[in-house]
Amino acid sequence: MRVAMVMPMAPESAIADVMLQTVVPLATHWQLDVWTPTEGELLTCPVPVHRFDDTHPEVIAALERYDIVVHVLGDSPLHARILPLAIAVPGLVVLHDASMTNLVRHTAIDRGYLAELVRGVRAEHGSALAEVLRTGMADDHAGGWMQFCADVPLDGSVLERSLGAVVHSLWHARRVDGRSLGDVSVARLPVPSNRTFSPAIDEATALVDSIAPDDLLVVTVGAVNANRHIDVMLEAVAQDPLLAGQVHLWAIGAAEEDEASRLVALADELGLADRFRITGRVTDGLLSALLARADVGFALRAPVLEGQSASVLTQMEAGLPVVVYDHAHYAELPGDAVVAVDPEAGPAGVASALRRLADDRHLREQLGNHARRHVLEERSAAAYAETLREAAERAMATRPLLHVTSDVAARLDRLDLDTVPAVVSRVSDLLFELYDLA
Repeated sequence: MRVAMVMPMAPESAIADVMLQTVVPLATHWQLDVWTPTEGELLTCPVPVHRFDDTHPEVIAALERYDIVVHVLGDSPLHARILPLAIAVPGLVVLHDASMTNLVRHTAIDRGYLAELVRGVRAEHGSALAEVLRTGMADDHAGGWMQFCADVPLDGSVLERSLGAVVHSLWHARRVDGRSLGDVSVARLPVPSNRTFSPAIDEATALVDSIAPDDLLVVTVGAVNANRHIDVMLEAVAQDPLLAGQVHLWAIGAAEEDEASRLVALADELGLADRFRITGRVTDGLLSALLARADVGFALRAPVLEGQSASVLTQMEAGLPVVVYDHAHYAELPGDAVVAVDPEAGPAGVASALRRLADDRHLREQLGNHARRHVLEERSAAAYAETLREAAERAMATRPLLHVTSDVAARLDRLDLDTVPAVVSRVSDLLFELYDLA
């Protein structure tokens, strides 16, 4: 079977890293080619790689000659050239993010159909949110745009012509159920392979030595932005005198300037200035060394915009117990590997969870061991690739239904019945009954 996988290949892409782990096992079953946008340096790939720079007719024609096309999509500029191909050449969509708002809006502006997109959002979500989409301006409080992206994920625009979808959590599968003509499959996301845990290096010595041996290092890994709720963790530490005197809180990752300034000011206000650090982007070796010294991880995302968190899996692979909010895909993590907190409990709930871990070294070690075992045993690239292979086979079987629905939609349009809800609803019900769509 000839398969094209359309995906970013940029070295900085964690999604590219994950998908490349599947290439070798998939190539044992498929005649696999990778198609990728032309910009910049590319990661090394063991199968043929074809570059493209836009949705040109010859690119579309070439992809249509494959038995199935797998479109890999995330809500980032690295996927800006891939979404138009996913619309032009229906195939299996691997959806890494639960919100695709930024990518879809960018594509609509670039391709000249923002007004049409805004009309659709107005019909589904109301005029206020449609205006936010049109202007790109949400409430000016921290995380306002992220909340809009969670409320208006625009995933239907990505999946409406797909032959099937692969997502990475049951929570995400429930959100997109019915948006694709084909099946929605859940694959367990493996950890990005560039997060290896090598021995500590000299670069980390000064940082690690700045923490007293008996103090606790509590870390979060990933981009520092408003939905990571680092401010909640700061407030949790500050309100418990034992934690305030024992915990060092570090955010490991690149930081948005405004958010970094806000967090540093808050730490100073709470008396934690000398115990809070934003490291900025770090090398893999330094990340490994810092995680080897860390005692506890945390991932308090709200709103949740990704379909699964690679960064929380990285912390778990390092053997850390992780404090998470008990919602979205985080609620699916094994209970013997994480400490789940009700998102409504606020800093007090987080402080209680962290205090349990601070007081009980055995509990930390037990949860951390279970966390690492879960990642090593349940998050393999081979199992992920097998789910993709099975999903692609089901997507191929869905292609005839795409032609049927396209023909029916064209007929309704010619009869000026495509905007009559009663007719569209009746025809849709009949199609679902005849072809056992779900």
